[in-house]
Amino acid sequence: MFNHYRPVWKKLKKNSFDLVLFGEQNNREISRNMAASEGFRAVDHELILESEQKYSVLVSNHSMFEHKRKSINFSLGVMQVRFMYALGKAKHNFSSWNNDYDLILCFGPYQAERLKQCCSATIFQMGYPRYDGYFTDMLNKDEIKRELGLDERRKTIVWLPTWKELSSIDKFAPAMSLLSTKYNVIVKTHPLAAEEEPERVNKLKEFKFTKVITEIYDNLNLYTVSDWVVADYGGPAFGAIYLDKPLLLLNMPNAEDDALTGEDSPDILLRNQIVNIDAQHSWQIEKILSQEQVWQKQATSRQALRRQHFYPSYGFSADLAAVAIQNVQQILTMTKG
Repeated sequence: MFNHYRPVWKKLKKNSFDLVLFGEQNNREISRNMAASEGFRAVDHELILESEQKYSVLVSNHSMFEHKRKSINFSLGVMQVRFMYALGKAKHNFSSWNNDYDLILCFGPYQAERLKQCCSATIFQMGYPRYDGYFTDMLNKDEIKRELGLDERRKTIVWLPTWKELSSIDKFAPAMSLLSTKYNVIVKTHPLAAEEEPERVNKLKEFKFTKVITEIYDNLNLYTVSDWVVADYGGPAFGAIYLDKPLLLLNMPNAEDDALTGEDSPDILLRNQIVNIDAQHSWQIEKILSQEQVWQKQATSRQALRRQHFYPSYGFSADLAAVAIQNVQQILTMTKG
């Protein structure tokens, strides 16, 4: 979440907002320490509830936890702003709890249209603030490679599997690890997988990869050094599209029936335009990577998908998000009449 929100926080005055902590104590302490290291204020949500005072604006990525028979968000803030976390998994992203929000900051045209169908909130397209640095900072690719222990002579594959039933780890780990004989292969697990699925994550230790990342690490660095991104479901595939990275999708059986996706979920529909492979054919991944015509064709598809899913604010999405958060009332007044 820090990596997701940090570019926007940096556009705001540090004394103008708090980070409200929720969840288990060990995760709160990690967040509290990270906040302190960057000069941000962090406060436990219980203190806000006890004070019976509310923030004029509360920004959150979802509205799902109850307090006094309604979303806890209403007990913490007056105006509710949703800051979309990721594309994919439509049943979750476009659930009825979007109606709890006054304003929703989304990535682009696709989300804007879907949100209009499921809620009455005002919609603001911001782009993808998390990856502004890719376009504005002179990221040191060589330094990142050294930190990750990559072989400069090899191309790099970044595999970003999700968790739970849609995770590709169990079915694809053998084939993905075999690629490490020819490529740098980095695996970064879902941020909740290490705690929630330790057995699955530990299974990765049975195979040979160049680097396995299970702790907090900024995907921006991984996209920067990648020659290909391999993903299954959820947000990582769309990060690759946003940054125009060659993308291979790993398929899980009956993924469209998962409780978080559905047949019209964007990470399901993506497979109509992006090269994808089933587990029984996983040994053909190296052959696919070597076919230059596949990636030349995909380059055109990625550009069309970028226009469909993202507002073209490359490098200044955080600026748009910060302006929207600072001017919620004015935006609502202008759009609601």
